[in-house]
Amino acid sequence: MPNAIVMTGYGPPDVLKWAEVPLPEPGEGQIRIKVKAAGISPTDLVLRAGYLKEAIPLPADAVLGYEAAGTVDATGPGVTGASAGDDVTTLLFGLGGYAEYALASIWTRKPDSVSWIDAAALPSSAEAAVGVLRQLNVTSGETLLLFGGGGSVGIIATQLAVGQGIKVISAVSEHDEALARELGATPVRYGAGIADRVRALGAVDAVFDAAGKGVLADAVALAGGPERVITLSDPAAADFGVRLSEPTPDRAPGALDETIALLADGRLRLRAHKSLPMRQAAEAHRQLESGTVHERIILTLPGSAG
Repeated sequence: MPNAIVMTGYGPPDVLKWAEVPLPEPGEGQIRIKVKAAGISPTDLVLRAGYLKEAIPLPADAVLGYEAAGTVDATGPGVTGASAGDDVTTLLFGLGGYAEYALASIWTRKPDSVSWIDAAALPSSAEAAVGVLRQLNVTSGETLLLFGGGGSVGIIATQLAVGQGIKVISAVSEHDEALARELGATPVRYGAGIADRVRALGAVDAVFDAAGKGVLADAVALAGGPERVITLSDPAAADFGVRLSEPTPDRAPGALDETIALLADGRLRLRAHKSLPMRQAAEAHRQLESGTVHERIILTLPGSAG
């Protein structure tokens, strides 16, 4: 039997255990991949801790992971454009990435020039960035205020927006100011008085909150109302009349194809990341929750170096 990192219950990182699981069988429109690498998203930490157990209840022995890269091992009925042996990167709305084998309904081919680790770091952040930019309908010549510009989603959203001729004001910590400039944005420092610092840079047409850190009052004020403010994770969204954008298969169709091509061509930069063996998933969660690790962490299995 294959192995996976299973959740033995809600709680601290120690609830994550390496254990044998049944080999998953692909259903209609699904592929099964032999996983090489899997990304850890902030949502994984929240799900594991149980903060979303009412909204997103998980089954016993759930396997976390919204994104994984690997080689197609089997295909289910109705699958076209994929066959055993293909290298792919996948978006897993049903979770399951922290495993030796995973099932996916959304995937794209992994170019040879993209490493397994980069391929696993792309999917969920790219889908969120593309999806919210589409929902905000920001266009060339407009100004986008981006909270969380130094995060995985914010870094991708900045590059995509700048590439579309959108002016980006990126709210970041001191650590990420230089990065924001390198990506073509105008950085503005988080903290008291941020609204005044943004106003000094000009009017804002839309706000993308990729941080979820209680910025919605300022966001609504700066955008002149909630209509063009979207947050990825702030639970207070409804209190401000702001849209909470959640990952769904129809939020950003084609996002993986669009962004993997940019990544392969060297036209897209990802957040800095490091890797740990998948068996050390609990340790990876501990490091991320400690706040001492600025990079993303990608879980790897043997053969993921290339």
